[in-house]
Amino acid sequence: MDVSARKQSEDALRDAQADLARAARLATMGELTTLIAHEVSQPLTAIVTNADTCLSWLANANPNLDGARQAAERVVRNGHRAGSIVKSIRALARKSEPEMTQFDINDAIGEILVLLRSELRRKNVSLETELPDGIEPVTGDRVQLQQVVLNLVMNGIEAMSAVRHRPRILRVISQLQQSGDVLIAVMDVGMGLDPADIDRIFDAFYTTKPEGIGMGLAICRSIIEAHGGQLWASPQVPHGSVFRFTVPARINRRGADNAAWRD
Repeated sequence: MDVSARKQSEDALRDAQADLARAARLATMGELTTLIAHEVSQPLTAIVTNADTCLSWLANANPNLDGARQAAERVVRNGHRAGSIVKSIRALARKSEPEMTQFDINDAIGEILVLLRSELRRKNVSLETELPDGIEPVTGDRVQLQQVVLNLVMNGIEAMSAVRHRPRILRVISQLQQSGDVLIAVMDVGMGLDPADIDRIFDAFYTTKPEGIGMGLAICRSIIEAHGGQLWASPQVPHGSVFRFTVPARINRRGADNAAWRD
Protein backbone atom coordinates (compact mmCIF):
# COMPACT_ATOMS: atom_id res chain seq x y z
CA MET A 1 0.00 0.00 0.00
CA ASP A 2 1.50 3.35 -1.01
CA VAL A 3 1.74 6.32 1.31
CA SER A 4 -1.30 8.08 -0.15
CA ALA A 5 -3.54 5.02 0.13
CA ARG A 6 -2.36 4.36 3.68
CA LYS A 7 -3.10 7.95 4.69
CA GLN A 8 -6.60 7.71 3.19
CA SER A 9 -7.22 4.49 5.13
CA GLU A 10 -6.00 6.08 8.37
CA ASP A 11 -8.20 9.13 7.79
CA ALA A 12 -11.21 6.93 7.09
CA LEU A 13 -10.54 4.96 10.28
CA ARG A 14 -10.29 8.14 12.36
CA ASP A 15 -13.52 9.44 10.84
CA ALA A 16 -15.27 6.16 11.68
CA GLN A 17 -13.92 6.25 15.22
CA ALA A 18 -15.07 9.86 15.62
CA ASP A 19 -18.58 9.07 14.43
CA LEU A 20 -18.77 6.06 16.74
CA ALA A 21 -17.54 8.08 19.72
CA ARG A 22 -20.06 10.83 19.07
CA ALA A 23 -22.87 8.29 18.63
CA ALA A 24 -21.99 6.73 21.99
CA ARG A 25 -21.93 10.16 23.63
CA LEU A 26 -25.30 11.13 22.16
CA ALA A 27 -26.80 7.80 23.25
CA THR A 28 -25.71 8.47 26.83
CA MET A 29 -27.08 12.00 26.68
CA GLY A 30 -30.34 10.67 25.28
CA GLU A 31 -30.73 8.50 28.37
CA LEU A 32 -30.27 11.61 30.51
CA THR A 33 -32.52 13.99 28.56
CA THR A 34 -35.19 14.33 31.25
CA LEU A 35 -32.61 14.74 34.01
CA ILE A 36 -30.61 17.33 32.07
CA ALA A 37 -33.81 19.25 31.34
CA HIS A 38 -34.48 19.29 35.08
CA GLU A 39 -31.01 20.70 35.76
CA VAL A 40 -31.64 23.51 33.27
CA SER A 41 -35.16 24.25 34.56
CA GLN A 42 -33.95 24.84 38.12
CA PRO A 43 -31.89 27.99 37.43
CA LEU A 44 -34.52 29.23 34.95
CA THR A 45 -37.21 28.93 37.61
CA ALA A 46 -34.95 30.75 40.06
CA ILE A 47 -34.38 33.52 37.50
CA VAL A 48 -38.13 34.10 37.12
CA THR A 49 -38.71 34.01 40.89
CA ASN A 50 -35.92 36.47 41.65
CA ALA A 51 -36.90 38.77 38.79
CA ASP A 52 -40.45 38.93 40.19
CA THR A 53 -39.02 39.65 43.65
CA CYS A 54 -36.84 42.41 42.23
CA LEU A 55 -39.82 44.05 40.51
CA SER A 56 -41.88 43.81 43.69
CA TRP A 57 -39.18 45.55 45.74
CA LEU A 58 -38.95 48.30 43.16
CA ALA A 59 -42.74 48.74 42.88
CA ASN A 60 -43.18 49.64 46.56
CA ALA A 61 -43.93 53.23 47.51
CA ASN A 62 -40.56 53.15 49.28
CA PRO A 63 -38.49 50.88 47.01
CA ASN A 64 -36.22 48.42 48.79
CA LEU A 65 -33.13 49.02 46.67
CA ASP A 66 -30.89 46.67 48.65
CA GLY A 67 -33.39 43.82 48.34
CA ALA A 68 -33.87 44.54 44.64
CA ARG A 69 -30.12 44.59 44.08
CA GLN A 70 -29.67 41.25 45.83
CA ALA A 71 -32.49 39.70 43.81
CA ALA A 72 -30.94 41.03 40.60
CA GLU A 73 -27.57 39.53 41.59
CA ARG A 74 -29.27 36.16 42.08
CA VAL A 75 -30.78 36.49 38.60
CA VAL A 76 -27.29 37.02 37.18
CA ARG A 77 -25.83 34.05 39.07
CA ASN A 78 -28.59 31.71 37.97
CA GLY A 79 -28.36 33.01 34.42
CA HIS A 80 -24.68 32.12 34.33
CA ARG A 81 -25.47 28.72 35.81
CA ALA A 82 -28.10 27.96 33.17
CA GLY A 83 -25.78 29.22 30.44
CA SER A 84 -22.98 26.99 31.69
CA ILE A 85 -25.21 23.91 31.60
CA VAL A 86 -26.43 24.67 28.08
CA LYS A 87 -22.86 25.32 26.92
CA SER A 88 -21.77 21.92 28.28
CA ILE A 89 -24.63 20.14 26.56
CA ARG A 90 -23.93 21.85 23.23
CA ALA A 91 -20.25 21.00 23.45
CA LEU A 92 -20.97 17.33 24.12
CA ALA A 93 -23.43 17.16 21.22
CA ARG A 94 -21.40 19.02 18.62
CA LYS A 95 -19.58 17.50 15.66
CA SER A 96 -16.36 19.36 15.05
CA GLU A 97 -12.64 18.97 14.67
CA PRO A 98 -10.80 17.96 17.86
CA GLU A 99 -9.39 20.96 19.67
CA MET A 100 -6.19 20.25 21.54
CA THR A 101 -5.85 22.89 24.24
CA GLN A 102 -4.67 23.24 27.81
CA PHE A 103 -7.56 23.47 30.26
CA ASP A 104 -8.54 22.92 33.88
CA ILE A 105 -9.54 19.25 34.14
CA ASN A 106 -11.30 19.85 37.47
CA ASP A 107 -13.59 22.42 35.85
CA ALA A 108 -14.33 19.99 33.02
CA ILE A 109 -15.16 17.23 35.51
CA GLY A 110 -17.35 19.62 37.48
CA GLU A 111 -19.42 20.42 34.39
CA ILE A 112 -20.16 16.73 33.89
CA LEU A 113 -21.04 16.19 37.54
CA VAL A 114 -23.53 19.08 37.35
CA LEU A 115 -25.28 17.36 34.45
CA LEU A 116 -25.46 14.13 36.46
CA ARG A 117 -26.75 15.53 39.77
CA SER A 118 -30.33 14.48 39.11
CA GLU A 119 -29.22 11.00 38.07
CA LEU A 120 -27.19 10.67 41.28
CA ARG A 121 -30.22 11.71 43.34
CA ARG A 122 -32.54 9.41 41.40
CA LYS A 123 -30.26 6.43 42.02
CA ASN A 124 -29.68 7.41 45.67
CA VAL A 125 -25.93 7.78 45.15
CA SER A 126 -23.84 10.08 47.34
CA LEU A 127 -21.09 11.90 45.47
CA GLU A 128 -17.72 12.58 47.08
CA THR A 129 -15.09 14.58 45.22
CA GLU A 130 -11.45 15.34 45.81
CA LEU A 131 -10.55 17.87 43.14
CA PRO A 132 -7.83 19.98 44.74
CA ASP A 133 -6.82 23.45 43.63
CA GLY A 134 -3.46 23.77 41.97
CA ILE A 135 -3.78 20.89 39.51
CA GLU A 136 -1.88 21.93 36.41
CA PRO A 137 -3.85 22.30 33.17
CA VAL A 138 -4.01 19.15 31.08
CA THR A 139 -3.46 19.01 27.34
CA GLY A 140 -6.23 17.49 25.26
CA ASP A 141 -9.66 17.80 23.72
CA ARG A 142 -11.98 18.94 26.50
CA VAL A 143 -15.12 17.31 25.08
CA GLN A 144 -13.48 13.96 24.43
CA LEU A 145 -12.09 13.80 27.96
CA GLN A 146 -15.46 14.84 29.36
CA GLN A 147 -16.97 11.92 27.43
CA VAL A 148 -14.61 9.58 29.28
CA VAL A 149 -15.61 11.03 32.66
CA LEU A 150 -19.30 10.88 31.72
CA ASN A 151 -19.02 7.22 30.75
CA LEU A 152 -17.05 6.19 33.84
CA VAL A 153 -19.40 7.99 36.23
CA MET A 154 -22.47 6.50 34.55
CA ASN A 155 -20.89 3.05 34.78
CA GLY A 156 -20.15 3.62 38.46
CA ILE A 157 -23.75 4.63 39.15
CA GLU A 158 -25.03 1.58 37.31
CA ALA A 159 -22.60 -0.72 39.12
CA MET A 160 -24.25 0.21 42.43
CA SER A 161 -27.84 -0.30 41.28
CA ALA A 162 -28.02 -3.69 43.02
CA VAL A 163 -26.49 -2.46 46.31
CA ARG A 164 -29.10 -2.60 49.08
CA HIS A 165 -27.43 -2.90 52.47
CA ARG A 166 -24.70 -0.25 52.38
CA PRO A 167 -24.54 3.37 51.27
CA ARG A 168 -24.04 3.95 47.58
CA ILE A 169 -21.00 6.21 47.34
CA LEU A 170 -19.26 7.40 44.21
CA ARG A 171 -15.89 9.14 44.53
CA VAL A 172 -14.20 11.20 41.85
CA ILE A 173 -10.65 12.41 42.50
CA SER A 174 -7.82 14.11 40.63
CA GLN A 175 -4.13 14.05 41.52
CA LEU A 176 -0.99 15.50 39.96
CA GLN A 177 1.60 12.75 39.54
CA GLN A 178 5.37 13.12 39.78
CA SER A 179 5.54 12.06 36.14
CA GLY A 180 3.79 15.28 35.17
CA ASP A 181 0.54 13.49 34.36
CA VAL A 182 -2.81 14.12 36.02
CA LEU A 183 -4.53 11.02 37.40
CA ILE A 184 -8.33 10.86 37.47
CA ALA A 185 -10.07 8.10 39.42
CA VAL A 186 -13.73 7.12 39.60
CA MET A 187 -14.54 4.75 42.48
CA ASP A 188 -17.77 2.94 43.26
CA VAL A 189 -18.89 0.53 45.98
CA GLY A 190 -20.81 -1.75 43.64
CA MET A 191 -20.60 -5.47 43.10
CA GLY A 192 -17.03 -5.23 41.84
CA LEU A 193 -15.20 -6.66 38.86
CA ASP A 194 -14.70 -10.32 38.11
CA PRO A 195 -10.91 -10.79 37.89
CA ALA A 196 -11.50 -12.77 34.73
CA ASP A 197 -13.11 -9.73 33.11
CA ILE A 198 -10.56 -7.04 33.99
CA ASP A 199 -8.40 -7.62 30.91
CA ARG A 200 -11.42 -7.88 28.62
CA ILE A 201 -13.79 -5.09 29.64
CA PHE A 202 -11.98 -2.63 27.37
CA ASP A 203 -12.30 -4.89 24.32
CA ALA A 204 -14.73 -3.73 21.65
CA PHE A 205 -18.08 -5.54 21.79
CA TYR A 206 -17.30 -7.25 25.08
CA THR A 207 -19.87 -6.46 27.74
CA THR A 208 -21.08 -7.78 31.08
CA LYS A 209 -24.36 -5.87 30.80
CA PRO A 210 -27.48 -7.69 29.55
CA GLU A 211 -28.33 -4.86 27.16
CA GLY A 212 -24.85 -3.47 26.56
CA ILE A 213 -23.08 -3.33 23.22
CA GLY A 214 -19.56 -3.27 24.64
CA MET A 215 -18.31 -0.05 23.05
CA GLY A 216 -18.28 2.51 25.87
CA LEU A 217 -15.07 1.46 27.62
CA ALA A 218 -13.35 0.61 24.33
CA ILE A 219 -14.03 4.13 23.08
CA CYS A 220 -12.84 5.60 26.38
CA ARG A 221 -9.55 3.73 26.22
CA SER A 222 -9.01 4.79 22.60
CA ILE A 223 -9.57 8.43 23.55
CA ILE A 224 -7.18 8.28 26.49
CA GLU A 225 -4.46 6.45 24.55
CA ALA A 226 -4.80 8.98 21.70
CA HIS A 227 -4.06 11.67 24.30
CA GLY A 228 -0.90 9.88 25.39
CA GLY A 229 -2.42 8.51 28.62
CA GLN A 230 -3.58 5.20 30.04
CA LEU A 231 -6.93 3.85 31.28
CA TRP A 232 -7.23 0.83 33.51
CA ALA A 233 -9.51 -0.79 36.10
CA SER A 234 -8.97 -2.62 39.37
CA PRO A 235 -11.06 -4.02 42.24
CA GLN A 236 -11.64 -1.85 45.30
CA VAL A 237 -11.45 -3.33 48.80
CA PRO A 238 -13.81 -4.24 50.36
CA HIS A 239 -16.42 -3.43 47.71
CA GLY A 240 -16.58 -2.05 44.23
CA SER A 241 -14.14 -1.07 41.53
CA VAL A 242 -11.86 1.79 40.52
CA PHE A 243 -11.33 3.15 37.03
CA ARG A 244 -8.26 5.34 36.61
CA PHE A 245 -6.87 7.27 33.69
CA THR A 246 -3.96 9.62 33.16
CA VAL A 247 -3.66 12.69 30.95
CA PRO A 248 -0.46 14.67 30.33
CA ALA A 249 -0.33 17.98 32.17
CA ARG A 250 2.07 19.32 29.56
CA ILE A 251 2.25 19.54 25.78
CA ASN A 252 2.60 16.04 24.37
CA ARG A 253 3.24 16.22 20.65
CA ARG A 254 2.60 12.54 20.05
CA GLY A 255 -0.76 12.79 21.80
CA ALA A 256 -1.65 15.98 19.95
CA ASP A 257 -0.78 14.44 16.60
CA ASN A 258 -2.72 11.25 17.26
CA ALA A 259 -5.63 12.65 19.14
CA ALA A 260 -7.69 12.15 17.51
CA TRP A 261 -10.62 11.84 16.07
CA ARG A 262 -12.44 14.29 13.89
CA ASP A 263 -15.35 14.36 16.27
